[in-house]
Amino acid sequence: MSNALTAFMSDANLPALSDEALADAIEEAQGGAAYDGVTYVDFSGKIGDYRCGRDKDTIDPGRLFLLEPMAVLKGWICWKGGRPVGRVEWQYLNNKSAVKLEDLEDHGPYDVNSDGWSESRGFGAIALDDRSQFKFSTNSASGRNSVEDVMTSIKERAKAKEASLPIIKFSKETFVARGNRNWKPVFPAQAWVSRAAANAFLEGKMSENDLLNGIQPS
Repeated sequence: MSNALTAFMSDANLPALSDEALADAIEEAQGGAAYDGVTYVDFSGKIGDYRCGRDKDTIDPGRLFLLEPMAVLKGWICWKGGRPVGRVEWQYLNNKSAVKLEDLEDHGPYDVNSDGWSESRGFGAIALDDRSQFKFSTNSASGRNSVEDVMTSIKERAKAKEASLPIIKFSKETFVARGNRNWKPVFPAQAWVSRAAANAFLEGKMSENDLLNGIQPS
């Protein structure tokens, strides 16, 4: 057994990792709930539920989050056999980092027509109650459209020189496609805040109530 293990380690091309780095790498591979302090979130359109972290916990629909436009992402995700086997992301506002479909690694042969690379959208958000960090991602057409809707609203408010950072909820809506009832994620803005107010709140210089009420830092 030890000889077989030694041979595998020699041929596997694996990096040497400290115990801490190994734990982090396993956490990331498992889609863990707090890799680098971030809770990863996705949405199931079939059952209409958000799923958070390794335990697939739900999100309190009343919980409020500050969405950071600089942390909105575009990208690609590759599915094969019901699991993601590849992911490429870049900042939404940095088109110079965009990766073309033809430049992505081919993970085929694929088992079903839905396998392969598809576009993705995502964003980072901070929970107002405890300032914990969340990252949402989706590759469904309805989910991508919902993220684009948020960015359009941000753009329109920024052009009008209005507060343009949204305080959102993770919500959902139902729709019918090809005769089937499905769900899509939506992110309704509960308030819009300025960057100065958001920074003051995150630095502990402003209360949540003042932030939501549009108070500006002195």
